Amino acid sequence: MVKRVLKSAINRTNIEKSILVVLQHSDKPLSTQEIASRLGRSWHTIIRHCLDLAAKNKLFKFDIGRINAWQVKK
Repeated sequence: MVKRVLKSAINRTNIEKSILVVLQHSDKPLSTQEIASRLGRSWHTIIRHCLDLAAKNKLFKFDIGRINAWQVKK
């Protein structure tokens, strides 16, 4: 049980770091779908982690119609 929780926490950290790296190397905000495609993850996984990162004050969220776009806070 402890190993599963620890593995989940490590996986969460890796996904969030990957999102930040992708956005840092982009010259424009990226949509949730663009991030998901680049990382090979589902849209749902990426939106959940982006919302967590925004709550931690690490990302800006832009709404462009029905599309969420993300950019790293500097």
